[in-house]
Amino acid sequence: MDKVEKFKSIFSGLDRAYGQYKSEGPKANGKIGGKAFIIKEPVTDKLWTDHLEGKDPSLGIIPIRDDSTCSWGCIDVDTYPLDYKKIIAHIRELKLPLVMCRSKSGGAHIFIFLKEPVQASLVRDKLTEWSAEIGYANCEIFPKQIEIKADRGDTGNFLNLPYHGGDDSMRHGFSDDGSGANLADFFHLYDTYCTSEKDLREFKVKRKKEVKELEDGPPCLATLMSQGIPEGGRDNTLYQYAVYAKKKWPNEWQAKVDEFNHKYMERPLGSAQVQKTVTQHEKKDYQYKCKDQPMCAVCSPIVCRSRQYGIGDSFQHNFSDLTKLQSDQSVWFLNIDGQRIVLETEELFDQNKFRKACMDKINIIPNPMRQNAWTTRLQQLLRDIEVIEAPKEIRREGRFKSLLEQFLDDQGAAEHIDEINMGKAWFNEGKAYFKTEAIQTFLEKKRFKDFTSTQIHATIRQLGGGHHRQKVQGTATFMWYIPYTQKEEKSFAIPNLEEKTVF
Repeated sequence: MDKVEKFKSIFSGLDRAYGQYKSEGPKANGKIGGKAFIIKEPVTDKLWTDHLEGKDPSLGIIPIRDDSTCSWGCIDVDTYPLDYKKIIAHIRELKLPLVMCRSKSGGAHIFIFLKEPVQASLVRDKLTEWSAEIGYANCEIFPKQIEIKADRGDTGNFLNLPYHGGDDSMRHGFSDDGSGANLADFFHLYDTYCTSEKDLREFKVKRKKEVKELEDGPPCLATLMSQGIPEGGRDNTLYQYAVYAKKKWPNEWQAKVDEFNHKYMERPLGSAQVQKTVTQHEKKDYQYKCKDQPMCAVCSPIVCRSRQYGIGDSFQHNFSDLTKLQSDQSVWFLNIDGQRIVLETEELFDQNKFRKACMDKINIIPNPMRQNAWTTRLQQLLRDIEVIEAPKEIRREGRFKSLLEQFLDDQGAAEHIDEINMGKAWFNEGKAYFKTEAIQTFLEKKRFKDFTSTQIHATIRQLGGGHHRQKVQGTATFMWYIPYTQKEEKSFAIPNLEEKTVF
């Protein structure tokens, strides 16, 4: 197998679309700014070859397939600067089956490779857990969702691949000693650490020091207690433990906080500081500080939510990776805790409609935000939006034309004009006749709600059709027609629907 085929087999994913990133130069945080686009075309061999040869733009692959499986995943560490040798040493210490590469912006892409396609949900759960273990929790995880809404034009999110330019690439992998790996070395790393679904499911992280007493509490505390609590994070860690202790031991939690300080702090806090924390919590019941250091670096919300004394109802759902299907009437895709939700513009803009849509579509009700906070969150999502340029068949007019053809071909031809009242189309002398109610019912079944009856009629006229009046079963009946010959000899002329149509 040559290098292109090997590389292609490693990073195979969704084959009906790919991603490209148009750079706009570095941002203030050091990350390369730009716009992400998804091209809804097959991933060709030329694209793979051009990528390894260093031709711009580089190739982005969507890991999740239409069947909700993937053969690779990635922890996207977007922090600068990074000590790559330290990270890879920690990965090997934990015996994680991961391979790390430098990202295009100077961060790290930490990959898991599978011997066979496995459910995206399993890959996401494992990588989310492992990102916390290596100290980079809350990083982006690829695949970013556990399913894609292919029937609505969705593609999922892409990741820019390593080795743009082959052995000369700055996006290279790292060998186990932390040195840079050429493409051949990377293939060896892949062969070494590629794992099976069985091994992935059964893998348990082995820490230097296991903390059994916190198996019912926030995993961040257990991780910090096993790794060592950094001196600059002692106050926040003690606060976090006080929340846990008060939940678990409501009658003796104060003593537990003091015990924790002396048992697990390398340099225990002074008694005055401990008493200050205790007094603070005696006055009020506080929630966990999941977003504060050092907890946020080792946070595992999926695990924490399942724990008896974990985050529970205080859990804040994670909204991320807004994608826009660019068409006449835009469709938006949003990831919520890895679940993919499809939204109309109004449902995204209006927080109340958004919460109702979440309840209806994915069975959750996000906690409400203040309006200013909601607007700020939307602006953040829009800044990093990925855009899918919709092909002709997904645009409103194009989709209507496709469904109209489907209606005429699939509903069954009327043998006599009287059967038009049964919802069938009647074909006569190169024309297809049908009632408005019949096509509207068909469109509703296909969940096409973009056209009013007026717009349907206007488009039929645009296709060379019109209305007709004829007696059906003795009653004068209004119907519509278009030039049409059944099946292989379809003959009505379609104007250029890319041009703006005014109804």
